[in-house]
Amino acid sequence: MFDKALRIEDGADWHHFHVYTDSTPVAMLLIAALLLAILLASAICYYVTRSIMLMIVGRLARQPQRKWLRAAESHRVFHRLAPLVPALILYASAPLLSGLTFPLIAALGHPLAVLAACYMVYTLLRAALAFLDSVGERYSHFPSASERPIKSFLQTATIALYVIALIAGISVLLERSPAYFLTGLSAMTALLIIIFRDSLLGFVASIQLTVYDMVRVGDWIEVPGFVADGTVIDIALNTIKVRNFDNSIVMLPSYVLLTNSVKNWRGMTESGGRRVRHAMHFDADTVRFPDEALLVQLGNDLEGPLVRVAPGDTQRRTNLGLYRLYLNAYFRDHPAVRKDMPIVIRQVQSSQPVIALEIFLYVDETRWEPYENLQSDMLDHAYGLVSQFGLRCWQEQRASSRQL
Repeated sequence: MFDKALRIEDGADWHHFHVYTDSTPVAMLLIAALLLAILLASAICYYVTRSIMLMIVGRLARQPQRKWLRAAESHRVFHRLAPLVPALILYASAPLLSGLTFPLIAALGHPLAVLAACYMVYTLLRAALAFLDSVGERYSHFPSASERPIKSFLQTATIALYVIALIAGISVLLERSPAYFLTGLSAMTALLIIIFRDSLLGFVASIQLTVYDMVRVGDWIEVPGFVADGTVIDIALNTIKVRNFDNSIVMLPSYVLLTNSVKNWRGMTESGGRRVRHAMHFDADTVRFPDEALLVQLGNDLEGPLVRVAPGDTQRRTNLGLYRLYLNAYFRDHPAVRKDMPIVIRQVQSSQPVIALEIFLYVDETRWEPYENLQSDMLDHAYGLVSQFGLRCWQEQRASSRQL
């Protein structure tokens, strides 16, 4: 009686066999056992494979020379690869379900294979994206990371992965070869160029910015017309993020830095000298040759080698000339002024009816706040001694009242 309920026959190959039954309950039990075996095999293989793989990777990642593997582990690359095992088991089990004569279960074989294949594509995509994140994280520890950022290249690779996964997923769902869609994709090149215009321009701009070392993270740049005057904090595929000195954030398209004039202050930072350039305006009526009283006063008030004038040279210099010599000596003796860079105190052309004296020098402080404080202290000293030389700074209101 049992032989009539269940029969097992060998197939054409040694690894194929057929099971026959005339009993509906036995058939349902067999189908339930098959489904349960597939689920159990998938779960057991998943946990066993995951445990063994993570154990091996964890031991290898603890070695000092395997920093890349440690970065991949921290971004859970291998955790995301583990679901491939149950997906492969389900994909391989789909023909077993399709071969059943039970209509409802047999109809599930093909959809199960398609879903398993799509899930494998999705799993590989997640693992690949995590791997790119680990590459970016590990590369950020290299000394050249700020000079040669690869974020734009990683974003380009991310777009390529999404496109490949999309084509593979559609191919699985429609059961067509990927070459079929690639052929149609070539006909849509013009449309894709329009859609991904900014990404393509940004990718080309990122390559040029990296190759020619035009901009790095941490550079202080100014871009006229885009209200960008601050520090570069991020360089991506399409955009460059700049934090202005008022803490506002400006997002610039990457290609803007190639099509517009950009001032990069990196040279100032690397040279260690920042320029001080300031013009002082004097009333022309106060410029005169010094008398003995003024010379005596200057000799008493300004001791030391600050006014370096030959004894017979005082009568040939005006009080403005003496003031210029004093500033020259003062700045050359100042500990913060770079002696290996130009120090010039000169008269310059002015658009107003005044005498303009320009201070041009470099200091060894490049940071913004200390630089401003140092510059202000030096200029305070310069303005504080104007009256001692018998000079008077020009003021527009005073000049207007004198004309009236």
